[in-house]
Amino acid sequence: MKISSTVIGKMLATTLFVGLSLNVACAPVAKVQTSKANQLSQAYVWYDGDREQKIWMNPQLVADFSKGADKQTVLGANVIATPVPTRHLQAGVRMWKLGGSTATAASTAIQSLQASQPAGKYSPVFHDGASNSAGMRALPGNIIVYLDPSWDVAAVDTWLKAKKLEVVKKLEIGPNIYVLKTGPGLAALDTANALYKSGEVKAAFPDWWQEIEVK
Repeated sequence: MKISSTVIGKMLATTLFVGLSLNVACAPVAKVQTSKANQLSQAYVWYDGDREQKIWMNPQLVADFSKGADKQTVLGANVIATPVPTRHLQAGVRMWKLGGSTATAASTAIQSLQASQPAGKYSPVFHDGASNSAGMRALPGNIIVYLDPSWDVAAVDTWLKAKKLEVVKKLEIGPNIYVLKTGPGLAALDTANALYKSGEVKAAFPDWWQEIEVK
């Protein structure tokens, strides 16, 4: 199923605003104060409608969306982790900078955190450019999906059951646009990408948490 890039662009502009508001609109979000700029090498993609967007993982940052894991829990995953200072409180997220410089530091820490706190919500931190000075985004969980607007309720329910997906909410900005439940982190990104590549949906992308600089 295909849709013109002009139409999907207009629809997605509205949806991206709604999706981001789910994660960041409830409080001011400040530019995170990190160390000097470093180049990043581990790239991933996501799909903004039919446009492929590239992001880069920061191997030294972890985002905690589980309402504040205590420091001892995080230290259990990375013994020299430190909270990342910000100028203002960030909405719904706490950032941790990890000790060490290996490319897998964040992934290893997240695996450890999830093993010790299965209900926790942890995500790698990504940048919109290949430098840690570029804008940040992370994956608290859930994806936004545009289904065929001609489907009736029964068709939507049948598709959801076949995919074993659960609706978090229906977005009233167009026909058959839903927030669907996924785990945090790469689980959300992988699910959205797989759905988009299947050709069964008009669009699918994570419900991103995105950094907004307060000036």
